[in-house]
Amino acid sequence: MSKRLRAFTLIELLVVIAIIALLIAILLPSLSRARELSKRLVCSANIKGIGTSCKIYANDNTERWPSPPFSASKIDDSGIDYINNSGDTSGLASDPGEVGHFDERQRETLADASGATDGSSALSTTRAYWMLVRSGDVTVQQFICPSSGDNPDETEDLELYYDFEGYRNISYGYQVPFGPRDTRPREGADNRMIFAADKGPFYVDDNATDFAEGGVGGKPITIDDSPKVWSKYNSFNHGGRGNGEGQNCLFADGHASFHRMPAIGIDNDNIYTVIDGEAWDETTNNRSGGLTVWKAPDPYPYPGQGAFGSGANNYASTDTLIYP
Repeated sequence: MSKRLRAFTLIELLVVIAIIALLIAILLPSLSRARELSKRLVCSANIKGIGTSCKIYANDNTERWPSPPFSASKIDDSGIDYINNSGDTSGLASDPGEVGHFDERQRETLADASGATDGSSALSTTRAYWMLVRSGDVTVQQFICPSSGDNPDETEDLELYYDFEGYRNISYGYQVPFGPRDTRPREGADNRMIFAADKGPFYVDDNATDFAEGGVGGKPITIDDSPKVWSKYNSFNHGGRGNGEGQNCLFADGHASFHRMPAIGIDNDNIYTVIDGEAWDETTNNRSGGLTVWKAPDPYPYPGQGAFGSGANNYASTDTLIYP
């Protein structure tokens, strides 16, 4: 007599489906987190590779990292116009000096030494990175953080241009090079300095809290506050607008690492703000406060500007200001 095979009942089948669904619900966040951590590692490798190219560039350029030529006389006069004044982050800027400005992108900037100043006051910090693209040292794909949602620049004739196509075609900010010589990225700087990082939260004015006046309960944000408090002031690349989990940062010695708040570097310097005398804690040397580019004393700020008086000073050369 043959044995009859016992089939699953409907209840048993539903139980199995429920268990599978539960396992998926448990595992999916872990898988999503694993993907993000993997993207974060790619981002770190990207920015470290950019740093290596910058150091190679410096070897042949008097120890200076890439910096587009500009009129030095404009620093304390009318300023270098590199701030987004239109609030436009879609890729096409409307004011000179912004990333991807359609009139300026095909214009080479000229320094004072050349005897001409045409275009030298309307720049963007990303022109420094494009110098590496033009030389073939770094590809446009390497300037994209895989967590950011940005897209690689599609420009074909790279040598005809001097900047990226738009804000959404580059994921990394750079130490603002438009200031006195000792504030520009260079070899020989303190190894704790940050010269590049995931682009910051202050390209537009919708998040421009003045850290000196405080953004949490009317008091300044400090390194003692939790990463959750800092999330609004981190890069948007990892976590999105207002919920940044942190940023990959490139140090002056060429190594890169991920940090959950932007207050790092020398004396916990906030890498996305200008050092400010009111926000600086003299007792602890805590510089986690500072002024955003929108709140700085001049509409075209540079690292250390006006921190403890007019012009540059001893703190200028140790103030990181990553933009955009």
